[in-house]
Amino acid sequence: MDQERFKCILSVLKRYELTLREKQFVEAVEKYFNENGKITDQQESVLEGICREKIWIRKASFSQNNLPKGLPSKAA
Repeated sequence: MDQERFKCILSVLKRYELTLREKQFVEAVEKYFNENGKITDQQESVLEGICREKIWIRKASFSQNNLPKGLPSKAA
């Protein structure tokens, strides 16, 4: 992963509330990147997975909150 892509993913993740473990992982990957100038394929995969999950949760939450009044949600 190049530096621009890495910074882009980090900026997206900073917009979301991360769990303690996610925060710790992101901090560890940032430190690793700063020391080595790159991240491993596994680190990249996990970072992208966290990013996709946060975006998906936000979209799902947003669509649930914007249902027309009077219509039941799918969860009901």
